[in-house]
Amino acid sequence: MRELASLHNIAFVGHPGSGKTTLVDALAFEIGASARKGSVADGTSICDTEPEEQEKKHTLQNAFVSGNWGDKAWTFIDTPGYPEFQAQVQAACYAADLVVGVVHAASGVTFNLRAKMAAAKAMGRGRAIVITHLDADNVDFDKLIDELRSKLGNECVPALIPNGSGAGFTEVHRTVNHPENAWCSRLEDRVMDACEDEALLARYLETQELSPEELDTHMPNAIARGSLVPVLVCNPETGVAVPKTLEFFQRFAPSPRTVPTLDAQGLVVEPVREGEASGTVFSVISDPHLGRVCLARIHRGTLKAHDTVTNGQHKPEKMGGLFRLVGKNREPLEDAGPGEIIAFAKVEHLGPWQNFATSEAAIVQVPVPEVPQPMVAMAVTPMSRNDEQKIGESLNKLAVEDPSLRIEHTTDTHELVLHGMSDLHLQVMLMRLQRRFQVACETHLPKIAYRQSITQPSEGHCRHKKQSGGRGQFGECFLRLRPGASGSGIVFVDNVVGGAIPRNLIPAVEKGVREQAAHGVLTKGEVVDVEVEVYDGKFHAVDSDEASFKHAGALAFRDGVLAAKPVLLEPMMELEIHVPTEMAGIVFSDLTSHRRGHVLDQTTEESGHSTLIRAEAPLATMQTYFRDLKSQTAGEGSYNLRFARYAPMPAAEQKKVLAEHPELAAH
Repeated sequence: MRELASLHNIAFVGHPGSGKTTLVDALAFEIGASARKGSVADGTSICDTEPEEQEKKHTLQNAFVSGNWGDKAWTFIDTPGYPEFQAQVQAACYAADLVVGVVHAASGVTFNLRAKMAAAKAMGRGRAIVITHLDADNVDFDKLIDELRSKLGNECVPALIPNGSGAGFTEVHRTVNHPENAWCSRLEDRVMDACEDEALLARYLETQELSPEELDTHMPNAIARGSLVPVLVCNPETGVAVPKTLEFFQRFAPSPRTVPTLDAQGLVVEPVREGEASGTVFSVISDPHLGRVCLARIHRGTLKAHDTVTNGQHKPEKMGGLFRLVGKNREPLEDAGPGEIIAFAKVEHLGPWQNFATSEAAIVQVPVPEVPQPMVAMAVTPMSRNDEQKIGESLNKLAVEDPSLRIEHTTDTHELVLHGMSDLHLQVMLMRLQRRFQVACETHLPKIAYRQSITQPSEGHCRHKKQSGGRGQFGECFLRLRPGASGSGIVFVDNVVGGAIPRNLIPAVEKGVREQAAHGVLTKGEVVDVEVEVYDGKFHAVDSDEASFKHAGALAFRDGVLAAKPVLLEPMMELEIHVPTEMAGIVFSDLTSHRRGHVLDQTTEESGHSTLIRAEAPLATMQTYFRDLKSQTAGEGSYNLRFARYAPMPAAEQKKVLAEHPELAAH
């Protein structure tokens, strides 16, 4: 078990291609966690171990690399760069004490990076920046620092300064060692903003002097509190300044001692080693040999290798060992204490974002991030009967690993639909489905569950008479239909007087109406928001029965709907779209001109760098919106999508839908 102050849990985030994985490979080699420096290009990275990652040359799920070096115990977390794997980044930021944004010098500060650093700040994590590829052509360190401070905040101050940009970059030196540099005083100011030593702060305000030793002493606290976001520089490919970057983390990265964990009441969870262990599972992975493996962070107490754990909802289960991850390898542990990131197996009732402890009474309720809402839907059809039998359980295992993957068996369209963050996200999930579980699928856009209603009052009538020898069938009913309130469904009213229809047969009329409404009239979609009044009818003493009046009620309802100018109702979606401000006009125009959308509100965020657009648009125009928005915003736009209501479809669109989709027609 390791001391709190010796723990460094560091997550690396950034845009695709920024050099996160290469940096983690270089740091892992420096601390001896890897016998050789891995490479993304040749598939030897200690982080990218999944076949899908090696094929695409990009990280697609969190990778954990743990090791001991110097006087510290390290856990590096490499995260996916693609924004659609946001759930993975959330888990990494939650587990870490320091979140490092990796910036490609030629790409600058992307919207993607800003979003991830903002999420880390909202979680109360310390932040830092590492600039890579400073030796590329046409890059300028000073301009990049100005961009960082403009887009991420004035907390960003160089802590390592390069000796040049482009081909001139060969080494770095600490800002504090060059007091003549203008950044040195700014670094001191940021550190003093978080200083809790009142005597030192008073002296600094009076003299504007601070010794290098005093600066170093208070720098970890300034980083932990967010007053300082140190900017470092290295080239992980060539190794230039990687040792100095590691040394900086060793001396100044926040530890669990300086980044407190708060419970649901906002109180600090004291990270004591004594007593029963409690923690939070932030991720789950499926191992072909161990089964379900839970990744967790311990908040307090000591967890031993064969303890039993519970989430308070199921009986305690005994862990199948305790270990930490070094890439795809596992290093056994006898025990673990507060602040440690660990893994354990054989506990089937624990899932992502569940708090647990060694007894129910010891569970600490710690707030966890909200799971990102899926934006893209894809219907899947198993390619064989054998696949049909395995697909449900297999998809559920993938969904446990990635909570942003949602599985839906639609009742309206009778399809199996996967909801994910993007086309790429779903593509990766289906690749894993086939590789791990040998389940192959065909895919297509999901059918839209249209509904229908009426636009004016009408009457419906049916006289059902059937004679085929012996007892026949007879039932006649008269209905009045009126448009109902939105969301009211089918409201059935009995106004029959004088025994025109016997009381015991009225329920059969209602059953026929409701079954016909569920089946549809204009299309196969459900008929909703109609008030149906049965007011008259006829019966036969011998031939009338429930089946006769059920049939009569159904056909009378159909007759009435067709006479009431029926209209298709389409699902309307509520959107929150985040885009770079300079691209907001294009997105606004596309919504209103091409997607039948209506913008509800538009506000700026992040000091004007980003714009939030709130809008409504039909689902029919949003099924491929992710790829379109990505194209419009060079990959920097994102959005949330949720169902708002059903609304009447314009007549021209209704005619087009019925013409293009004859399979929708009710028979």
